[in-house]
Amino acid sequence: MKIKINKFLSLGIIATAAFLSSCERGEEWTSSDGKGDVIIKMLNAGEKVLAFDALSNPQTALLVDIRKDAPSEAALNAPTTVQVSFDQAYLDAYNDENGTAYELLPSDLYTTDIPAGPTGFTINMAAGQFAAPINFTLTDATKLDFSKQYAFPLTISSVDGNGKISESKTAFVKVLVKNEWDGAYEVTGTMKDEGAALGGLFPMNYHLITSGANTVDGYDPDYWVDYFIPIMSGADVSGYGGYSPVFEFDPATNKIVKVTNIYGQPASNTRSAGLDPSGENSYDPDTQTIKVKFFMYQPSVITTAPHIRVYFDWTLKRTGDR
Repeated sequence: MKIKINKFLSLGIIATAAFLSSCERGEEWTSSDGKGDVIIKMLNAGEKVLAFDALSNPQTALLVDIRKDAPSEAALNAPTTVQVSFDQAYLDAYNDENGTAYELLPSDLYTTDIPAGPTGFTINMAAGQFAAPINFTLTDATKLDFSKQYAFPLTISSVDGNGKISESKTAFVKVLVKNEWDGAYEVTGTMKDEGAALGGLFPMNYHLITSGANTVDGYDPDYWVDYFIPIMSGADVSGYGGYSPVFEFDPATNKIVKVTNIYGQPASNTRSAGLDPSGENSYDPDTQTIKVKFFMYQPSVITTAPHIRVYFDWTLKRTGDR
């Protein structure tokens, strides 16, 4: 069995490869013959989630990683001071746009290895230093107010005289306690594709990753190691580009009330997700089992309404923590 990228994969795979490549370049500084400017960037800019277990003991994760791209050895060896600010304006705009109520995590609930001040972080990059990760420790997850939403809106706000700020300068880092559906699962079931001769890969390992108080994102830990569903194309493992389910639960009933596509509703390749109401679509906490039916819509392939290309009927049995 081998992994195969078939013709149905979107540019999402290419984008992922480019991202991984950029991460590898950050591992070692290389000279660019003195051309260009010193650029300060946030390596993991964008929206991300730090999901912690509901434990009283300290838990640590990477908050953000500040990088210095230098055009010469001399520029690399010049110390650089970077300000990373708590960006209240960005937080307010995010809440307005998304109808959320995120607020900055209270300072008495965490520590960082680079100390935080009231307005953010001052990072002093020494001569020869090109990476400045900020590691975050949640001191006691049980002390979080579970009725609230917490995040770090972080923006590189200033760099001293020998540097410029990259467009990759802001991260919105959500801090959550793992919800009860988070974990590692074994998936069995069926899959039917109306647009191609593709089939399900069963049983398969699958992760559900907390992305909100009542939502988990599907993640393949074995084949693509990304937000994908591994499938079979003949004897080869394949996958649907630009498609991965996000499951939303009603915490009062453990019913799944919505399934969406993490890449957009629809993604650029017209793929979207939806819940099949004919399924049980629920989580049984006694057996730690989820039964769910859901669709992949793709109007560009299935041109007749309701444009359902793939029917998924899954049973997910929890095997442990991810």
